[in-house]
Amino acid sequence: WPISGSGQAGNMLRLMAFQNTKTLARAIFAVTIYYGFIYIPLVIIFVCAKTLPLSVEQSDQAMPAMAMLVAPPLLAGLLIAAPFAAIMSTVDSFLLMISSALVRDIYQRAINPDVSERAIRIASLATTLAVGFLVLLLTINPPQFLQDIIVFGSAGQAATFLGAMVLTLYWPRSNAAGTASAMITGFVVVAGLYTIGRLQTGEFVPWVPYDIHPFIWGLIGSFIGGVLGSLATPPPSERTVARFFYASDHVEPSS
Repeated sequence: WPISGSGQAGNMLRLMAFQNTKTLARAIFAVTIYYGFIYIPLVIIFVCAKTLPLSVEQSDQAMPAMAMLVAPPLLAGLLIAAPFAAIMSTVDSFLLMISSALVRDIYQRAINPDVSERAIRIASLATTLAVGFLVLLLTINPPQFLQDIIVFGSAGQAATFLGAMVLTLYWPRSNAAGTASAMITGFVVVAGLYTIGRLQTGEFVPWVPYDIHPFIWGLIGSFIGGVLGSLATPPPSERTVARFFYASDHVEPSS
């Protein structure tokens, strides 16, 4: 979780918002306290809940069943509504992020820079509806546990973005082709291992060679793809490297 969490696209956007390292250090301290208040009681509560006479068919039903058993009706309703509100908030955030990435970052920047705002709005709406409909189809045959989807999504995002981000931040030789190669390789490896697992078992479980999770294989593949893609293509210009790696040293790029 700590490794894959650093590769989430939403977290990267938040990290881009801090003004300086002092602000980042304060945020890390505050978030540590926040997560301590959230997750430590959560773990204790659900461990203690094993002693309650709960009869549930799936582990995902444990929290609603426990709330209805021990809490008054009004409080139980609030406890059950809270995770659903969080789910809806997360889903709409991802829908907007996917739509923006496909329409703004890929179509407008790489394919049609002169596209009108009206066309962008129509394309964004169509993309959002298409992705939402695809997700609706996937819910017809859901996995056994909700946690499986969370792990799959987290692993896929981290394998796609984390390697590319690390190479871009710390390797001056990294370029656009290497970044794209890292992202594509990481995604393909994770998706491929989950596809093989689905074909072998008929369930939403990945194939885990040598008992190593697909996220690790995807991350390894992402780094390899990023390095090979960068080395196989021209390096970034000296001006670009100086701007992002040596700006504090006042290095002037050669003409």
